[in-house]
Amino acid sequence: MHVATFLQDLAGGGAERVAVLLMNGLVARGERVTLILARREGPYLDDLDPAIELVDLGNRRSISSIRPLARWLRSARPDILVSHLTHVNVAAALANRIARAGIPHVAVEHNQMGQNYALLTNRSVKAAYRLARFVYPGISRVVSVSQGVESAVLAFTRGHPHNHQVIHNPVVTDGLVALSGEAPEHRWLTDGAGIPVLLGCGRLHHQKGFDVLISAVRKVLDERPVRLVILGEGPLRPQLEAQLKSLNLDDHVDLAGFSRNPFAMMRAADAFILSSRWEGLPTVLIEALACGANIVATDCPSGPLEVLEGGRFGRLVPVDDSDALAKAIGASLDMPLDRVSAKARAADFTLDRAVDNYMALFAHLRSRGGTSAL
Repeated sequence: MHVATFLQDLAGGGAERVAVLLMNGLVARGERVTLILARREGPYLDDLDPAIELVDLGNRRSISSIRPLARWLRSARPDILVSHLTHVNVAAALANRIARAGIPHVAVEHNQMGQNYALLTNRSVKAAYRLARFVYPGISRVVSVSQGVESAVLAFTRGHPHNHQVIHNPVVTDGLVALSGEAPEHRWLTDGAGIPVLLGCGRLHHQKGFDVLISAVRKVLDERPVRLVILGEGPLRPQLEAQLKSLNLDDHVDLAGFSRNPFAMMRAADAFILSSRWEGLPTVLIEALACGANIVATDCPSGPLEVLEGGRFGRLVPVDDSDALAKAIGASLDMPLDRVSAKARAADFTLDRAVDNYMALFAHLRSRGGTSAL
């Protein structure tokens, strides 16, 4: 089976990482995989299996790649077209229509469409979101990474569930587990000071709620010593640095930037904190489970409630509530949750399981000639 995946680039986002994992998993099953990029750039290029064929359309944006992608589809005629993220999905759907090759198209949604749309400033991307409600009914299958994402997609596009389904992301791999066993990079996890270390991971963006987490840490420090490491980069770094300075937290919180191996730190930290205001299916939360982390997470739309099974595998707190978050952090340090059970729950999000589900979907769509009917 020839599976083609279209992405804008391989920038360091969660959706791109998931796409690479899925493509590598398909190659490992013996499938032919082609990756078509609007522009060939991004750190995850190095993570691609060498067997993946790479096509660079030489454009800056997905919207300007529609006609070149249509020409490639008409010429190559893959068995399946996969795309990720709303604006990319819309471009892929339009290219597939122009190509008129009858290629089954699977469009993957990773996040809350309404929340994302409200924050968009790029006009072409906003236009793509508005087009989604007209384009999505004709896509062979719209795959959401969680039940909450599916509900949000259906609400935003005013869609019908006939061509929608949920497939959880491929997150847990043998490589992840192996990396978690390495020595953690951060000095606070190896200095022997005995001070509990909290860990947060994600883009420094309003969505991730790191401002609330920092405020919560200030409150925890009134009761006990604690340190916080936040991994990731993003546009809010200056504001978060200013917040640390105003709260006198420079010696207690480290904005440590991007890490190629956050998993060793997830294993070694005393607690992993997800402070997001919204998510799709939070990959870092599943990764933390796979590393046996002691977890505190906001009950945001969507994903944490689903992943943690209502609090069974981690403490859940309301969004934007630094008092509740501080209290839960204290409780997690006093009474850590069972790390063995956390690892067992993570097994529901393995790469093998996700690849099985996608291959079953691809086979179904091919048998139906690309139609969405079940």
